[in-house]
Amino acid sequence: MEKKKKVDINKDIRKKLIWAIVISCMFIVGIPLIIVGAMHNMAVMGIGIAMTVIGFYGTPLIWISYGNMRTLKHVVDAVMEDHLTSMSEIASQLQMRERQARDYVATGIRKKYITGYIFDGANLKSNQKEEPKKKIVKNICPNCGATLEALDSGGYHCPYCNTIFEKE
Repeated sequence: MEKKKKVDINKDIRKKLIWAIVISCMFIVGIPLIIVGAMHNMAVMGIGIAMTVIGFYGTPLIWISYGNMRTLKHVVDAVMEDHLTSMSEIASQLQMRERQARDYVATGIRKKYITGYIFDGANLKSNQKEEPKKKIVKNICPNCGATLEALDSGGYHCPYCNTIFEKE
């Protein structure tokens, strides 16, 4: 599960980077379009003006957002890979203030990049709760279709995908 969440944050970072490059290019391309459009076609000039305005105002905002996402990734890595659980450890490791670390950890939990921990505002604690067991309707595994084996505890077990089910 940790690997999947890491892939999600990398995918989000890649999206931000692509948007940052596109919006930056809009600014660069928009200026010549204004000049060419003023000489030949007013529609092209209008497109150039729109691209320049979006690029001018959007470029700094999207690059700041991209930088914040990269910092969030460093915090997520510190928690999920380095297993740092206190805000002072995370802040020290990443050379930031504890308040910033707390905000990034809260964001990471909210976006489900950080899982398996309970956050009390100052420290992360490992969440030791067991995943709930699935209920079944028939004696066939809903995941893989195999015949389930009865357990001594009264539930069922799938011999192929190792899923445990409660007895109805």
